[in-house]
Amino acid sequence: MIRLAEGVHRLESGGFVNSYLITGGSDLTLIDAGPARRAPALLAELKANGYSPTDIGRVVVTHVHADHVGGLSLLLTQRHIRVFAHPLEIPALTGLVPVPSLRGPLGFLVETFAEQFLPWKPVEAAFPTEPGHPVRGLPQWQVLHTPGHTAGSLSLYEPVRQILLCGDLLSNRGGRLHPVAGSLNRDPGAVERSLKAVSAMDVDILGCGHGPEVRGGAFRHIEKLVPA
Repeated sequence: MIRLAEGVHRLESGGFVNSYLITGGSDLTLIDAGPARRAPALLAELKANGYSPTDIGRVVVTHVHADHVGGLSLLLTQRHIRVFAHPLEIPALTGLVPVPSLRGPLGFLVETFAEQFLPWKPVEAAFPTEPGHPVRGLPQWQVLHTPGHTAGSLSLYEPVRQILLCGDLLSNRGGRLHPVAGSLNRDPGAVERSLKAVSAMDVDILGCGHGPEVRGGAFRHIEKLVPA
């Protein structure tokens, strides 16, 4: 695992998908669970770093796509873990409604790939997050509603150390930040508005859903992505 700051780590077991581990409380918090096929590697990575899967108290889901929630099934067999998500994501997360389709030919290709190689199962129950407030058990972190990639996409922000975990609002490819490809977003206009809101924040360390973290004045990189 890669240390972003004291008590905040990026797990490497997810392959092209990032999960984050927050420690320091009475239990552990996982941000996204990664794809199902990588879940055994995630558990092994935790154990290799001195943690047990039974130490996990909660998982915060940034959005309901198979590459970010597939690992929940295995995690939930380890102990009773509370799963948190934005209220708009919970119907899909619990299987009450289908996951909204992606747009365009690229979206179709991604969905076809996901159906074949990124299976996942809905969870029985999930707890709603409240934007602007902390998740229960994670008092230092604020939940931000950053819609666009999905209607209920969220980010987590730790204001004291200015750490932002933004899910798929942004990705880091080849050392450069990019918004996720337009056709893979439910609402490109909402992505622009979310980026504008995030660009006005003090962000020193940025953790994306895909790619390595950005350290040291990450807000400067985010500002460049906001349309003039």
